Amino acid sequence: MTYQEFKQRILKTVQQELGTSATVSIQDIIKNNNTHLDGMTIFSAGYNVSPTIYLNYYYKEYEKGRSFTDICQDILKIYRDNRPDSNIDISFFTIYDKVKTRIVFKLINYERNRELLSTVPHFRFLDLAIVFNCLVKTDHTGTATILIQNRHLSFWNITKDDLYALAVSNTPKLLQYDLRNMTDVLKELLCGDSDIPAELCTDSSCPMYMLSNRSKLNGSGCILYQNLLQDFANRLNSDLYILPSSIHEVLIIPADKNSSYDELSNMVREVNATQLSKEEILSDHVYYFSKESGRLTL
Repeated sequence: MTYQEFKQRILKTVQQELGTSATVSIQDIIKNNNTHLDGMTIFSAGYNVSPTIYLNYYYKEYEKGRSFTDICQDILKIYRDNRPDSNIDISFFTIYDKVKTRIVFKLINYERNRELLSTVPHFRFLDLAIVFNCLVKTDHTGTATILIQNRHLSFWNITKDDLYALAVSNTPKLLQYDLRNMTDVLKELLCGDSDIPAELCTDSSCPMYMLSNRSKLNGSGCILYQNLLQDFANRLNSDLYILPSSIHEVLIIPADKNSSYDELSNMVREVNATQLSKEEILSDHVYYFSKESGRLTL
């Protein structure tokens, strides 16, 4: 079965299963780094929001031998577990006074998103770009955002400098940072698994830290939070290497004599090439934070 045939068969099967209780469609969705994905949306009758289920992953599973029936059952389960229990009122989006408290920023790669950046307000930052979202909601079911477009600035009669000032104030409060030693992260992820060596779950001095936000979504932007890197560098009494492990988090390593910039850069490039999906990549470059100057550089 070709991918096109697979998509159409999935669409037909899911629609038949749900009948008139929902409307099913497939759309080309452009994600980060100009990644095109086929997103299936299932709108329950009477509701204006829907979970989006990406079919590209499922076709790879099908090619590996997973049954078509099992895939359809999985999609239906995801829909039923995540379908909305109420509408989201987005009329607030037309009222600037209601929107301005929800504006947040995130970081994306500049070169990989040139097409997108032609349509959205942004600021260049090293090899990255700062873009802006309106945070619609964030709760136990996930985070819903709307990407701010150039046309929204005209509608609200504001400048991108105004947008930046709002985001600098809002983002650290709405998306609070989470900075932890990698030993603690590994313990949380791995401990309790009988197949994991016990020494990985014991306390040790690990000179590597993970920085993200508490939702673990687009958390790399935390490197822009005022004084965060400066305070951490002062605490460690060291300059810092910042490794862009993905758009969702960065790794921080004290820049001591045992650190090799070239080795760290090679590690980031290898992880990007072998471990991350295209849309998760932030940068191939390692950044350097100077404790003395308070500047982040390539």
